[in-house]
Amino acid sequence: MRRDTLTLQARYVFPVENPPIEDGVVCIQQGRIGWVGPASDRPGDLDLGNVAIVPGFVNAHTHLELASLDSQKTQGNLERASRTGSEDEVAWLRRVVDQRRKGSNQTLKESVGHNLKASIEAGTTLLADTTTAGLSWEQVAGASLRAVVFAELIGLKRYRGLQTSDAAWNWLATIRPETQVAACARPGLSPHAPYSTSEWLYHKAAGSRLPLSTHLAEMPEELRLLEHRDGPLRQFLEDMDAWDEDWEPLGPRPADYVRRGELRDADWVIAHGTYFDPSEFWQLRPEAAPNDHRVAVAFCPRTHARFGHAPHPYRAMLEKGVVVCLGTDSLASSPSLSILDEIRFLHHRDPSLSGELLLTMATLFGAWALRAETATGSLRPGKAADLAIIPLPDRSSADPHCLVLESDEPVLATVFEGDFVTGPWMGI
Repeated sequence: MRRDTLTLQARYVFPVENPPIEDGVVCIQQGRIGWVGPASDRPGDLDLGNVAIVPGFVNAHTHLELASLDSQKTQGNLERASRTGSEDEVAWLRRVVDQRRKGSNQTLKESVGHNLKASIEAGTTLLADTTTAGLSWEQVAGASLRAVVFAELIGLKRYRGLQTSDAAWNWLATIRPETQVAACARPGLSPHAPYSTSEWLYHKAAGSRLPLSTHLAEMPEELRLLEHRDGPLRQFLEDMDAWDEDWEPLGPRPADYVRRGELRDADWVIAHGTYFDPSEFWQLRPEAAPNDHRVAVAFCPRTHARFGHAPHPYRAMLEKGVVVCLGTDSLASSPSLSILDEIRFLHHRDPSLSGELLLTMATLFGAWALRAETATGSLRPGKAADLAIIPLPDRSSADPHCLVLESDEPVLATVFEGDFVTGPWMGI
């Protein structure tokens, strides 16, 4: 049974919306944050020691049903592969399709269960999962975290599009509104990508008024297909018997897929977003969307590095007011489903990024993108007590963020709505 009040004390508390607090305290009242401040004002009744308390991490783009394609490799090898970027992404897509065609629904659900557990242990308390016809919904909705589950819509050929559309809408019909509230989970739709999904499916998704996600501006081959209808992606689609000779893109640029007509009236989480032209950034800003409809880019740093892409424009996007949050993609492209690992990787690649910004991208920006910023994403009184507890090294730093970022210690414990759901303090 949940305790009425629990005060947690730690070496550092990172509220995100305010500066870090050394020897800080988070007071939890009935599953919500009641107070955040220094222990000198209010000592904790449970001292967690040399750790950091941060908001639970937000994974704004993942595929829980995908397993690793690199079972014979160690995580260290995968990390090195992500740095060298030696893999061709279209060839990798072929491997992913092959994996999914060979796997049964039971196999996919086993991957969901394994990856969901790993995500929570990595401190994730809010995630956006893209899945086949809502396959992950039951497990995700029953887990100790918040979520948006996006059912994929795929098909350039009309019959394939009708198959995935019917499957998605049949799943949506099974979800009761009261279930969403009780589970802290919401359904959404995901037109997969311009190269795999016909324009009518994008429009149908936008008409649903549900949250939407899509892979966009992901690779140069996508730009070539949109502009010229040829190249490696076309060959890939022909080999998969998925190419439609009558297909016409919504427009020659990726931004056309979220900013044309009724598409601009939807909430969009854009996965990857590497190859937007700088002249398009203004279309991705929150104020460019009418009636508070939101657009955010979910950048997946280690997946991006694996394929040797051009430098991601996240810094230029942020400077132009675009909300950039973080995702892990999947174990098929990344060595773990840890957002903490993603920000550490990004810090190593770009030390000029402030720790404050990285932590905000990993928490509050993702919560905003998924319309959950009033419930989670920062340690503010009134929000849910969704926390990640991270061990800190036995040293000092002028910037306490570096204690989190320049370490390889994994998340020690995860707290969801005031309850320890992983770690040594479970049951307290």
